[in-house]
Amino acid sequence: MELVILQEARKELQLRARSARPAQGYLLGRQTGPGLFVEKVMPLTWNELLKPETLVMVEQNQGLEVLGVFSLNSRPESRKRLFRPLFSGKIFLSLTTRPRGEIKPRAGVIEFDRKFFFQPLSRIILEVEAEDG
Repeated sequence: MELVILQEARKELQLRARSARPAQGYLLGRQTGPGLFVEKVMPLTWNELLKPETLVMVEQNQGLEVLGVFSLNSRPESRKRLFRPLFSGKIFLSLTTRPRGEIKPRAGVIEFDRKFFFQPLSRIILEVEAEDG
């Protein structure tokens, strides 16, 4: 499985990364075969994004599937909050910021086999603007 972060979602994540403040929220998009395409991100507080009713409301309102959760510059222990049935099979995208403000992504699928764990993704693709020329 590969994760493709489309241009608009990437720009939003980079903008938030430049603020150097922790942020988290939903990854919204579509699944096509083995690919997950992130079209939008929706920042939320941890308390809100962990509520099942928030997930359902966001999917209905946006017309896109919640593919998973992103966490930008957050504490490492925050990812364990997602070890619950609501997020089984969803992506967890952890983003750290490099010195020049670029984002460094790491992602895994939240799986369950007697206990929750992260299954690494085969590839993460960040879509960039095509250069004219």
